[in-house]
Amino acid sequence: MANVNITMDGKALSVPAGSTILDAAQANGIHIPTLCFLKELDPRASCRMCVVEVEGARTFQHACASKVREGMVVRTDTEAVRASRKLTLELLLSNHAVDCHHCLRIGSSKCEDLDPKFCEMCFFCDCVKDGFCDLQALAREYKVDVLPFAQKHNTYPVDATTAIVRNPNKCIKCRRCVDICGKVQTVHNLAASGRGCEVTIGPAFGKAMCESDCIGCGRCVEFCPTGAIYAREHKDELVYCAHKDGMTTAAAVSMDLIPELERVLKLKAGSVTLFEIAGALKKIGVDTVYDMHEAEDAAKAQAEALLGEKLKSGKSVILTNSFAAKAFLENNFPEKKDSFLFYDSPIAVFGKAAGADKRFAFGAVGNDASECEKTGCVDIAVNPRELSRIMIRTGSEPNPKRTAVFASLGLPGASGKFGRLLDKAMWSFDAEPETFDLDGRKCVICHNLGQARRVLEGNEAFDVIRVVA
Repeated sequence: MANVNITMDGKALSVPAGSTILDAAQANGIHIPTLCFLKELDPRASCRMCVVEVEGARTFQHACASKVREGMVVRTDTEAVRASRKLTLELLLSNHAVDCHHCLRIGSSKCEDLDPKFCEMCFFCDCVKDGFCDLQALAREYKVDVLPFAQKHNTYPVDATTAIVRNPNKCIKCRRCVDICGKVQTVHNLAASGRGCEVTIGPAFGKAMCESDCIGCGRCVEFCPTGAIYAREHKDELVYCAHKDGMTTAAAVSMDLIPELERVLKLKAGSVTLFEIAGALKKIGVDTVYDMHEAEDAAKAQAEALLGEKLKSGKSVILTNSFAAKAFLENNFPEKKDSFLFYDSPIAVFGKAAGADKRFAFGAVGNDASECEKTGCVDIAVNPRELSRIMIRTGSEPNPKRTAVFASLGLPGASGKFGRLLDKAMWSFDAEPETFDLDGRKCVICHNLGQARRVLEGNEAFDVIRVVA
């Protein structure tokens, strides 16, 4: 693709034709703030945080949606642009529940006087973001110290009926969750309702999450920029159980949680090991710690046995051990139920094998919490942010001088006879489906539910379709 020449903040740049202003800025180390933008989806251009000045344009332009053109002159950080962004933040915060300690100080102290680390240590408010709130970070960046508008105190009920909790009072209507649920996962559970400032985001017809089409995949949680939608936490219960005399506890730790744990603890990537996490859990008081990889391998062994039998029938197979994917398939493709092959998730394998009064599964954000709640396969499923809060509050952050070895569940391992078909596969926003041949059988691995829907509704025939949620 040919390049076009533009000038951005006084710098002469050559960028691919068809790029947006935001693409060009990010590729060249120029910071433009966003709230609603998700790179892999068409821009909504609704939050107005990414506005920039374009020479010759009558109004500010949305950097996420405006395409570059030859000779374009862009200014991203002028006084007028910053004033517009600050006004946007003031309007958002005036219609937002400011009940975390950071937001409560607006009007009584300056941004630079507040150490963001306090949010990570705080015991006293219900903010679930712990200083990792995009709205809070932008309020600091643009020094929102006073709200010039009357504060609207929304009193929408909090929907805490499932493992995924919605707090509409923290919602900024960015619609990221709507796009992830609808455009990526194609579940279409979340939508906007109402008009103007009364718009709310949630399941259709005002339903609670437990009554809706939610399958519990938890992807909306990952992309919410505020505390409007989050995984239910059990910090106090976990610490209580770990310390209670006479109560035995067991935990399984997945490697998947490490990248996010390093991010929220502000540690260098690759600096934390599973052995350090095991040591931290021992310090908290957990009796026995297992490596989730053993449970993953045992689940794979189970899949090998089941798949070997299923393939003998000569029928196509739709394969998954994801709790959310099972619900998605049963809800949307009941006519294909004879092709379904469901096997145990790693946390279900661990839950069955671990002998303890309380069992804790530590993994990445996803559908573990929903599976835990619905099936009781483990007692508590813990995500990286929740683990970081537990570590900070108990003084058990990862320490190379404090490690522990893993116990063994004594489970049989997989042989690997189905190769990459059963290898670990992760949910992905943008990865293409993996298609390959396995002993003459045409196979595909779908890395999100939208991909699975397109494959299952498409005309191309596959012998084995593996679904990751």
